[in-house]
Amino acid sequence: MPLSSDDEQRIVRAIESAEQRCSGELRVHIQAKCTGEPLKDAQRVFTKLGMHQTELRNGILFYIALDSRKYAVLGDTGIHAKVGQAFWDGIRDAMAVHLRAGHLIEALEQGIAQAGSALAEHFPHQGAQDRDELSNEVSRG
Repeated sequence: MPLSSDDEQRIVRAIESAEQRCSGELRVHIQAKCTGEPLKDAQRVFTKLGMHQTELRNGILFYIALDSRKYAVLGDTGIHAKVGQAFWDGIRDAMAVHLRAGHLIEALEQGIAQAGSALAEHFPHQGAQDRDELSNEVSRG
């Protein structure tokens, strides 16, 4: 299921909205196939996108393998230390409801909003000195 430009813009708007409230970085990566475990693929993409190089180590990646029907949510060490594994499991489970219904964009919007709330709580926006360290565009594999 290729994304329309409107779908991609909805994802970018969700990222921008979340990042306006925090100093964290959110990315969405979409590819056709998962080569194995989705979390391992997400870790590889996380590194490839340079998400581990953010100043506060507070990047979050939403990894989606469309044809394989697999996904993962991965947070860097800074945010993971604040929220713990139960938080990631909660996002994953909430997204699953939408994904089972075939609503990819809604799943991503909800997941991004949840992640953005945690980032805003633990890494609030720093005003004028806050900078966007990573692109908000959807990356492709």
